[in-house]
Parts: sequence; C-alpha cells; structure tokens
Amino acid sequence: MIVTITAKGQITIPQSLRRKFHLNAGDKLDFDENAPLLTARRAVDQKEWKKTMRDWKKAAEHNLKNHPWVDQSSSVVIDDLRGGSADSLPERP
Repeated sequence: MIVTITAKGQITIPQSLRRKFHLNAGDKLDFDENAPLLTARRAVDQKEWKKTMRDWKKAAEHNLKNHPWVDQSSSVVIDDLRGGSADSLPERP
C-alpha cells in the first residue's frame, strides 16, 4: 500500500491495516530507529500493562482456586490442554 507523507510528517494508515492490527484513534506506535527498514509496533504503556497482568493474575487465582492447575507452570497447563506433553507422543514416521 502506498501512502503519502504530509508536510507535517504525518501519514494515514489505511483502514484495512487499522482493522487488521486493531489500531484505533489514540493508539500509539513505536518506531524502531535502529531497524534496517521502517518498523513500527504498538507502544505499550508499561503501567497499564502491569496493572492488566496483576488483574489477570488475581482473576486467574480466584477462578483456579483448588484447581490442579493453580500451582502449575504455563507449559504444564498447555501440555494438559493439548492432551499430554509433546515429548510423550510417539515419533511420526
């Protein structure tokens, strides 16, 4: 997709890309000035991220109370959800 940079250095991100990447008005992008090509990622507010993770952990602890997964690592939980460890599956021909 081709966009034009305005005199103020602004661009419009095409709507199809905004939808694809769930970008909304007010979202911030972080451009990597060390990348060999133009690279932008959604900027994450670290305070908000930490709050979200605390809230998620609190909800998970509440919802998993007395559940066998409560003290398990994420890899053990994922293996359980998949029906067992990938290491324990028979080798494919």
